[in-house]
Amino acid sequence: MIRDILVDVFNIPLNGYTIIPLGFTIGLTMWRLWSFMIKPWFRPQDPVDIPYWIPLLGHSLSFFGNTDRLLEKGLEYTGRSHEIFAIQTLKRKLYIITDATDVSVAFNNNTALHFDGHLNELCINFGFSGEALKKAWQIPQPGDSCYLPGNPVNPELLSLNRFTEEIYRKQLLPGEKMDVMCRVFLKSLLKTLQWDGLGFCTSGLHEKGKVLSLRRLCRQTMVEATTQSIFGSHLHKLEPNVVEYMLRYNDNAWMVFFQYPDFFGKSAVSEPRRVLTEVLEKFIAMPNEERYEQAWAIKMITAWQAVMGIDLRARASVLLMIYWAANSNEYNISFWVLAHLLHNPELLHMVVEETDAAWTNGNLDIKYLCSRSPNLDAIFNEALRCNGGAMVSRIVMEPITIGGKLLKPGNAIIIPSRQLHMNEKVWGKNCRDFDAFRFKKHKGLSRHSSFRPFGGGNTYCPGRALAKEEVFGFVAILLRRFNLHLAENWGPKGGQQIFPSLDDSTPALGITGPVKSHDVFVVTSRRET
Repeated sequence: MIRDILVDVFNIPLNGYTIIPLGFTIGLTMWRLWSFMIKPWFRPQDPVDIPYWIPLLGHSLSFFGNTDRLLEKGLEYTGRSHEIFAIQTLKRKLYIITDATDVSVAFNNNTALHFDGHLNELCINFGFSGEALKKAWQIPQPGDSCYLPGNPVNPELLSLNRFTEEIYRKQLLPGEKMDVMCRVFLKSLLKTLQWDGLGFCTSGLHEKGKVLSLRRLCRQTMVEATTQSIFGSHLHKLEPNVVEYMLRYNDNAWMVFFQYPDFFGKSAVSEPRRVLTEVLEKFIAMPNEERYEQAWAIKMITAWQAVMGIDLRARASVLLMIYWAANSNEYNISFWVLAHLLHNPELLHMVVEETDAAWTNGNLDIKYLCSRSPNLDAIFNEALRCNGGAMVSRIVMEPITIGGKLLKPGNAIIIPSRQLHMNEKVWGKNCRDFDAFRFKKHKGLSRHSSFRPFGGGNTYCPGRALAKEEVFGFVAILLRRFNLHLAENWGPKGGQQIFPSLDDSTPALGITGPVKSHDVFVVTSRRET
């Protein structure tokens, strides 16, 4: 019968050249009908699968090519109901959670949705292997060589991974240890942001001064300061171009995070990863007394790594993870805050007045600045909302029902901050517009469950207070030392500058930066204060 239809109706001859393609097409069509139209009727408790054409490969190409577009497609497919839906990658199925209530449930369940599974994969991606991975989770027990009761480094005898998390948290949470890091960071900014030292970001000259690239200014200055606050000058002595290598690594860190194929060491992340790993190995091999500029957390973590006896490559991998995480947000959020100020002179004037008030006798009071700058604070939060692209991930360890949908073990959940921050049910019809005063008019929004620029649950970013002080400090020093305004005729074809677009071409791991070819060019002159 089918043969007669194909021959008589569609005039398709059946022979050796047509039978295989026809069989493949019919089989693929039947599979798609079953998977995305028929099966959902029998399993309404399962999250809706977003259709795709290639089994196993699923949405992998779309996910790596433009994650934001894929997630928006999923929202549209489900009628923007913000119910949980699923996308399929080569490795596993990903459950996408974009409803604020569902997100809160996910963050509060540390049994069925465990971060350890994700952390284990992250360790492997960053360079752990075999014995080192086993030791990273080992809890010291009597009889172990690493069992040192009453030792001052790890008195609670935590596993290396837990110890690293705890030490990192103590370093970054508000207190003296965080303040020390911030002081080193601000000292670096004060040194870098000198009139005669802006050659690295100068794009031209102007009758009133210099024309600076805002993108290069933020990237170089902030990564330099972060490097100094964590490692002091030690990494620079080992590799003078360490900041440039970190910038290149950070631009492509998603390849490491999502296990993008390395292509025999030829991917964009391969060289900076190799160089940074080698630099950190040399740093660790230095005698501890020679690493006197390192942050307290680095000193403690490397000390316990030595006790655990993990190999040098694994030790360097942990430090690279810390170094990368510290640089994944600040320079991009600084860029967006300043871009909005420069494109709105009235906003810029208001923020200059706020930041000026935090200076006394040439010294910046960072605590005053962060607590008494309502306009800058509102702009900062709105920039976080509009440009946050981080995706929180958890491995499903046991069956769990969230929002009426059954999530199965072995798969993963993804909580994409951009889709939370663009939920029209929470943020209104203008959710895609930048409203500088949104958080000032509605102060409760900064605590809303749909505002997640720093994640949540037991992985709620401990460095959020430090990040705010670093960004506010950068803005305050820049505006105190220089007059800034948009350069005229530096836009496309010599016209007016247009506001830069968000780069959504690859998966985001934090605050998303602008499209690489987009920038803000700023006329800069010395300010008399």
